[in-house]
Amino acid sequence: MKYRYVVDYKGDKNLRESFNTLAIKTFDISFNSWYEKGLWGDQYIPYSLVDHNKVIANISVNLMRFQQDGIAKNYIQLGTVMTDEAYRGQGLSRFLMEQILAEYKDKVDGIYLFGNDSVLEFYPKFGFKPAKEYQYSKKVCTKGNMKTAQKVDMSECSNWEKLFAASKTAELNGRLAMSNQGLLGFWITGYKKNSIYYMPEQKAYVIADIENEVLTLHEIFAGQRLALDEVITAFGSGIKEVILGFTPYEIGGYTIKPYHEEDCTLFIIGDNLKIVEEQKLMFPTVSHA
Repeated sequence: MKYRYVVDYKGDKNLRESFNTLAIKTFDISFNSWYEKGLWGDQYIPYSLVDHNKVIANISVNLMRFQQDGIAKNYIQLGTVMTDEAYRGQGLSRFLMEQILAEYKDKVDGIYLFGNDSVLEFYPKFGFKPAKEYQYSKKVCTKGNMKTAQKVDMSECSNWEKLFAASKTAELNGRLAMSNQGLLGFWITGYKKNSIYYMPEQKAYVIADIENEVLTLHEIFAGQRLALDEVITAFGSGIKEVILGFTPYEIGGYTIKPYHEEDCTLFIIGDNLKIVEEQKLMFPTVSHA
């Protein structure tokens, strides 16, 4: 390999900025704000190839700790798979994937990723198998409900720090629950920064979106397990359908359908991860890297 192989270099300003430049160019995603807020922790590890201090290819390892029906599981999720256009066709992603699998395959309970539909033939070469997730939804009648959920301004550092604190002590509200503060921080200070609500009576934080009378619940952080109907009620009247971004404990009344996000396919390695399809589970939307 004629390029330099580097791992976990977030403290190197030049390499970090080069990595960020490639991420913006490839995915239109910037990691700068995330890093500056102190949210880029030890659970996000880039594995990269460098040419003259320029990051030209990368696969990032996300150390994912889950509670799977109350049982601790250590997985890794691969993400930010990218190669600079000028360096494609040299097998750089293959090299990085081989290094990562050699390091982790026997150390974790499973490995997974969400692959673009344009590269569906690439991942099976390394032993990955496609798997299904399942999403839960139901029609609801919310007429007469009074809205008590309050929007939270996540531009205030103190507010997301409070949410972090709540997430660390929260009772599990889903069958597959993530423990990755950095990744949670990426969502709540980025794509979902305008989707954070607080239920004062229950002292609960909720990540949710409302569009066209549809309420999508992504995550709930409370000191006790809340009945989902109680959470739904807190969003007031005008909601006609609820979609869950996680797998609930109580499934009565919910419609269960295979979930497929556009241009995104789940690939897995490891028997432990087969349970996702077998038991109709879903990785929480805010656990996607």
